Amino acid sequence: MTPPSPRKSQTIMGAITQAVQTVQAKINFSKLKLKPNARVPELWVQNAGAEKAEVYPLLGDRYLLGRSSQSCEIVVRNPVVSQVHLSLNRDNQPKGKLSYFFRAPFVLKDEKSTNGVYRGKRRIRKELLRHGAVYTLGPPELEASVRIKYVDPPPTYVRAFQYGMYGLGGLTVLTVIAVLLEWQKFTVTPLPISVQGPNVVYSRDETPLHTITTRTHTELKQLRDFSPYLPKAVIASEDSRYYWHLGVDPIGTLRALVTNIQGGAIREGGSTLTQQLARSLFRDYVGTDDSAGRKLREAAVALKLETFYSKDFLLLTYLNRVYMGSGTYGFEDAAQFYLGKSAKDLNLSEAATLAAILPGPNSFNPVRDYQKAVELRDRVLNRMVDLNMVSAEEAQRARRSRIEVNPKAREELESTRAPYYYGYVMDELRQLLGEQLAEEGNFVIETALDLSIQEAAEASLRDTVNSTGANSGFSQGAIVTIDSKTGEILALAGGTDYKKSQFNRAYQALRQPGSTFKIFPYTAALEQNISPSTAYSCAPLNWEGQFFEGCRSGSGSMDMYTGLALSENVIALRIAQEVGLGRVVAIAQRMGIQSKLNPVPGLTLGQSEVSPLELTGAFSVLANRGVRNRPHAIRRILDGGDCKDRNQYKSCRVIYPAEPDKEMNQPVLQPEIAALMTELLRGVVTNGTGQAAAIGQGEVGKTGTTNDNRDLWFVGYIPDSLVTGIWLGNDDNSPTSGSSAQAAQLWGTYMGKVVR
Repeated sequence: MTPPSPRKSQTIMGAITQAVQTVQAKINFSKLKLKPNARVPELWVQNAGAEKAEVYPLLGDRYLLGRSSQSCEIVVRNPVVSQVHLSLNRDNQPKGKLSYFFRAPFVLKDEKSTNGVYRGKRRIRKELLRHGAVYTLGPPELEASVRIKYVDPPPTYVRAFQYGMYGLGGLTVLTVIAVLLEWQKFTVTPLPISVQGPNVVYSRDETPLHTITTRTHTELKQLRDFSPYLPKAVIASEDSRYYWHLGVDPIGTLRALVTNIQGGAIREGGSTLTQQLARSLFRDYVGTDDSAGRKLREAAVALKLETFYSKDFLLLTYLNRVYMGSGTYGFEDAAQFYLGKSAKDLNLSEAATLAAILPGPNSFNPVRDYQKAVELRDRVLNRMVDLNMVSAEEAQRARRSRIEVNPKAREELESTRAPYYYGYVMDELRQLLGEQLAEEGNFVIETALDLSIQEAAEASLRDTVNSTGANSGFSQGAIVTIDSKTGEILALAGGTDYKKSQFNRAYQALRQPGSTFKIFPYTAALEQNISPSTAYSCAPLNWEGQFFEGCRSGSGSMDMYTGLALSENVIALRIAQEVGLGRVVAIAQRMGIQSKLNPVPGLTLGQSEVSPLELTGAFSVLANRGVRNRPHAIRRILDGGDCKDRNQYKSCRVIYPAEPDKEMNQPVLQPEIAALMTELLRGVVTNGTGQAAAIGQGEVGKTGTTNDNRDLWFVGYIPDSLVTGIWLGNDDNSPTSGSSAQAAQLWGTYMGKVVR
């Protein structure tokens, strides 16, 4: 068979090519219909002299642009444009792990056109198209040139990521500049002396609550002079990436930033060991304010320390100078004080115990709270295992070891006056300054503590529990006394014996308040202009599927005065039903209740748990004619390291004064409403359930009892003066055979001593 001639073959291939091109050229872009919100790359072509651009959705993988309608899918009638001017080909090469999330872009290629493709004044041969890129077909100075634009906006999440990276980059540059500027303001050679002093807490009459024994400070010369377990335990506890970062840990900083944003305040700093050392060594420069500026200065010092000193030297300095609570600085001092031995002789259990003190030296040491110290020691041991610092067998042996506390340390720390009050002061200090700064120590703290009232509270509570409690089945209690005019906590007894139990029931225990909670629906009713003489039915009540018994005193009806005096549940329930549970919750929160309140009928009868301190604070609003002051123990905080006269603590710089606190002197109720509630509560003491509290000082208050007499309450006040809350019960929430009348009796006995 004779093969076709070359010329004939070319004719056949040309016909086929022309046919294919003719089919391709029949694409009518104007008739393409896309689904709503469909995202498709587009090419905008604006011919010379045209008012607007033609839009071509790029659905396929390859397109030709030119004058030829037979060869090109995108036809541009312009003498500057070649028959086939350029091609667009989808770049389907993989782009790495993230290629799944991004659509493949197009590549523009000049198909040997006469007048070329330009981006600005630069001629393009081949280029990957980006969203918003603009080109001209022919030199841009030609009047007849054609303008094309590639439109393919990235997804929202991609743009957010891009802008986020731009912002992060800009912030990083600004931070570096700020750090370099700060570097000029201090020198790290030589290192300053940083050992200063412990926290000193004074009562309102300037009596120190804790006497710190004067001790010498000892520093070891080399890291190997410490127990080999100690540096590992400290790194595991405080900064597991210590040998990786350059003074500031970006991972820890980012985590702390997220925490602070969620919490709405700077409470976690993500500080490395070097940053902690920076705060301690350069306290005057870094400052004590709780701000981003302080964190920047702290980071600047940390970075400069890492520039001038080795990691081992900085770790040695940290081990020698970090504050360890109770007037001790450095692990040698702490080991001698808490454990009665040198830091070089510590075993794994003891090293982990001392390292666990670091997050809270004034609270977490084994003398103040042995069980907490054991718990935190075990966390450090587990962390050391996770970091392959010790074996699981070594850690298990250490966990099974008892911490042998130095008896002299126990004697000294147990000499603290008003230990429950002192413990609350330390917690309030952390709330005001933040965890990290508060635990550095060297603060002078003036409190509102009245030692005579505190002694009366402790003695009255102890006597009642030991006598009445023994017969009525309750073994614990709490007393809080507040000056309603200022919000100052004058006395706080969180239990009967601090040596046996450090759990502070005055503010750490959440208990059901029983009928003491009824002040909130009654107050809400008065705010809704419901007259206290309004009568409510004593009949049983069904509310939201719950059945409530009628009045204990019989059927009929009862006004608000009598209902509150006799603490009739169904009257309070009907009042709450009328005003709405939402209003009850809102007014309780306005008056200072911060615990979670569940808006169900049982809320009215004290179903939601509160602490004695916050409940007493809420009653103080009524005692103070509707004006709320945040209950607080601390009057002022002074910086013990910044004093004009070392012998006069009042010459020290004031860090925090309570007076201008934004939570003070807040009117939350109309004075008339508070006065009406005081009149309602007076009936409780004169002829109601709280008669045992009477002391002849115009006192008013409210009793409260929960199911099976598990919680026994009385909260009362002398108008415009003192308010005291009392709780009696058992830590395990077991039933008692007592009554709220016994709490009222204790209130009368104790407050009788106070007013005398």
